[in-house]
Amino acid sequence: MQFYQNQFSSDHDLHNVGQPSKVLIIASTARSGSHMLGHALHTTGCFGFPLEYTNPANFKEWQRLLKKETLQDVLNELQTRRTSENGVFSIKIHYSHLKMYGGFKGLKALFPDAYYVLLSRKDVLKQAVSLSIAAQTGVWISGQKAKFTNPKYDYLAIKNFLKNTIIEQASWRYTLAASGSNFLEMNFDTIKSDIPGAVSQVASFMDVGVTPEKMPSKPVTQQQSSELNNLWLSQFLEDHSADPLLTADRLLSLKAWIKKLLKGDERYQ
Repeated sequence: MQFYQNQFSSDHDLHNVGQPSKVLIIASTARSGSHMLGHALHTTGCFGFPLEYTNPANFKEWQRLLKKETLQDVLNELQTRRTSENGVFSIKIHYSHLKMYGGFKGLKALFPDAYYVLLSRKDVLKQAVSLSIAAQTGVWISGQKAKFTNPKYDYLAIKNFLKNTIIEQASWRYTLAASGSNFLEMNFDTIKSDIPGAVSQVASFMDVGVTPEKMPSKPVTQQQSSELNNLWLSQFLEDHSADPLLTADRLLSLKAWIKKLLKGDERYQ
C-alpha cells in the first residue's frame, strides 16, 4: 500500500498540549468509510487528526521521521503533535493492525480508557469489490495516484475479500463487546448521507463540544466508486450464482467460522 503522503506534513501538527485527556479509536476495516469520517472529524478541530498511524507501512515512516523506535514512543510523540487543544487524540485502526500492538490487550494497555467508534458497511459485497479494485490500482483514498490504471475483475479475489472483511468486522464487534469497551456503532451509508449528524453523534458519545460553525456541512473527501464497481458487482453476483463450489465444503461452515474467529485467542482478550 502506498502512503497517504499528506499525513506526514508538519502542517497538520497542532499545539503541544501534552498527553490527551480523551482518545478516540475508529475501529474499522479497509474501505469502510474511515477516511471519510476521520477527515470530517478533523475539520472540526476538536478530534485531532484520525489517521492510520499504526498501519505497518505508515508506522515505519513515522519511526524514521520522528527518530523513535518503539510503538509507545512513536505514539507518545504523535499525541504531542496531533492532539487537539481540547485534549482529544484520535487514531484509525483496522482490525489487522492489532498485530502492531501484540493484540487487543496491547492496545488497551496503551489506551485504557479509549472511546471506540465501530465502523462498518451494510453492503459488505460493495466493500469487497472496492477492496479488489484498490488492491490492484494502489489507490486506497482520494488523492493517491494510481500505480496501475487497468484493474482486472477477479471473482476469487472478491470472494476472499468478502470473507475476510466479514470476519474482521465480526472480530472487532466480538472483541469490543467481550472486553467491555465503550463503543459506538456507526454505518458507512448513514455517515455518507448525513455528515453533520455523524459528527454530532461522535461528539455526543465522547462529550466533546463542537460549535455549529465548526460542523462540516458536507463530505470533505471525494467519492471513489465508479461504474467499474457496479460492473464488477454485477459480474460477481452472476459468477457466484453459478459457482459449483457453493454446495461443497469450500465456504466456511459455522463450526469452521467460529474456530477461525477465535484462533489466536490472545488477540481478543
